Amino acid sequence: MTEQPEEQAPRPLATHLAARLRELRARRGFTQDHVAKRLGVHESAVSRWESGSRFPTGEDLVALADLFEVSTDDLLGRTKQHTSTGVALVDMRLLEKLAAAETTEEFDRLIEEHAEQAVWLPVAEGSILVPVAEAMRWTRKVAEKHKSSKNVDRLFRPRG
Repeated sequence: MTEQPEEQAPRPLATHLAARLRELRARRGFTQDHVAKRLGVHESAVSRWESGSRFPTGEDLVALADLFEVSTDDLLGRTKQHTSTGVALVDMRLLEKLAAAETTEEFDRLIEEHAEQAVWLPVAEGSILVPVAEAMRWTRKVAEKHKSSKNVDRLFRPRG
C-alpha cells in the first residue's frame, strides 16, 4: 500500500505574501512575466509565490519590496515596523518634484501646496511605523488623559 502525501497545513505568512503580491502586481498592471524578468527569476517562481506554494528567498523578497516600492514588513503583513537609530523618513516623491522645479516660483508654489508636510523627518530612537489609524488611536488615548495641557495638540502633528 502506498502512503498518501501528508497534506500541509496552510501557512499564514505565505498566504498573506501571496495575496499581497497579487494585489501589488495587479495595482501596477504588471504580468507575472514582467515581475520575473525584473527580478531575474523564472515566471513559474512568481506563480508559486503568488499561489503560496513556495516562499521567495530573502534576496527575492527584498527585490520584490523594491520593485513594488513597499517594505518587506509590508509584504509580510507586519503592521509595526521597527526603525533603526539615525534614520529619517523622506517623502521622495515630494523631494523629486522639488528637485525638478525649473524656477524658484515653481519651487515656492510646491512648498506652499505642501505647507503642512515636511520633506523629511528625523526618526527618534525607539520609534515604530504603524498604520495611521493605530497611531491616532494611541495618541487620542494619551491626549484624553491630559486634555487640559496646552501642548496636547503636539501629539498629532509637530508645530514649528
